[in-house]
Amino acid sequence: MSEFSEMLESYVTAKKVNKYQMAKYLSVDRSSLHKIIQGQRNAPSKDLVLRIGNYLELTPYEIKELLELYSISLVSPDIYYRRKNVDTFIRSFHTEPTLIDMPGFQNEELSLFEDPVRPFHKIGKNLEYLIYHLVVQENKEECGEIKFLGTPGLPGFSNIFPMVKEQTSLKHILPLSQYSGILEVRKDRNFHSLCQTISLYAQFADHGVRYRTTYYHGNDFSHSKFPPFPYLIVTTSFALQISSDYQEAILYSDKAMVRYFHQIFDDLYELTSPLLLPVQDLHSQLALAVKIMQNRNTEEIHFSLLPCLVPFLEEREIQKYLFSDLPERKQFMEQLNKYIKSLNLRHKKIHPVMFMSENGIRRFMETGRFDEFSNDFYLPLHVEDRKAVLQCFIKHSSNYDIRLLKEDIGNVTSGLKIYISDSIGYLQFMTNSGKIMLLSIENPNFIASFKDYFESLDSDQYDTGKEAMDKILRIIDSY
Repeated sequence: MSEFSEMLESYVTAKKVNKYQMAKYLSVDRSSLHKIIQGQRNAPSKDLVLRIGNYLELTPYEIKELLELYSISLVSPDIYYRRKNVDTFIRSFHTEPTLIDMPGFQNEELSLFEDPVRPFHKIGKNLEYLIYHLVVQENKEECGEIKFLGTPGLPGFSNIFPMVKEQTSLKHILPLSQYSGILEVRKDRNFHSLCQTISLYAQFADHGVRYRTTYYHGNDFSHSKFPPFPYLIVTTSFALQISSDYQEAILYSDKAMVRYFHQIFDDLYELTSPLLLPVQDLHSQLALAVKIMQNRNTEEIHFSLLPCLVPFLEEREIQKYLFSDLPERKQFMEQLNKYIKSLNLRHKKIHPVMFMSENGIRRFMETGRFDEFSNDFYLPLHVEDRKAVLQCFIKHSSNYDIRLLKEDIGNVTSGLKIYISDSIGYLQFMTNSGKIMLLSIENPNFIASFKDYFESLDSDQYDTGKEAMDKILRIIDSY
């Protein structure tokens, strides 16, 4: 029996339900209901499960739990929670840091760095004190460099590291978990780490810190180069080892030891794989786009509440709205026109899946802005040109498998775009200062998780075909 059928049977038994009367209420035959309760057959729909919950007079929480167990019974706990984690990632996506009050120690005089080696036992909250001062000390360097091994769960990670000054290099090695049980999959620290590192990319892009992340898989630190200290921070003049429970630490200021840890980190860094690769300037964006178009995969998924409308720009519109003083303007226009032509030919051939939302379409009609490019090199389109772009999109809609979401998944204003094929993926969004951040996803497990999530979305969550086009036309006509 599945957890769903076990819970359902417990409710039926506890409430001493007459199964014959229950089957009549549900409009199913008694034998079918018996098989559903015994786990010999799946319930045919969520609607039936909801009606069962109402018949049993379950509380809203109990119904929600029963519906979740039903969803798990249709696939597997592993697949269900991976999809749920992707859904949570998209719905809660934001680029702003989680702000907390800085501890009162930040203005205190520091004497801890005078000892060449300083161990700490049961360090507790003082760990943030150490990390804060490591960053402060490194900010005094002309060309700062910080190397960090560990997960974003480290106290102070999201609040203190963003204080790193402009032009500092920050290399981050992220250990990704290898899950051995369903409870670990359910919490999925890997996706949580992905979300936090993306937030850092957004913040660092806004003040010029060179941030790079790599990863490796493994929970067993007995084979680590740093037992029993899986966390490591190395700066120009200091090295800090931290235990997995954040209670033990060793601070080094001895020059030979600091050099040693730099070398150890660099050796491990060479063995890791890139997690995310930032692409920020216009020409690099187009270069990545060319790489995607050269990809031999015949399946693509585009998720963006405000759909990608650049392919439907005419050359006259590019000429009209592109800033006249844009550096290398002519060269960029040639690249963009070539890209648009190639993109349209590719889409006509492979018919990619394109998710979008009504609110996304409305946002374009209200702003005349594209989420693909930052606002500092083109003017917003006039209303008539906005309509022309959308009408061109409708004209070529047969080149796509368009899925117009009935409800937004995530926040329209985040500008989050996700592109996924079998072997290539990227995330794109706008930072708080209006810069476009594009991150190439290098981890195959994340690519596979995103792809599976979009492929598994229920068809009742979106409109397709003529119904979707009619809704878009009504939005255009309302402006």
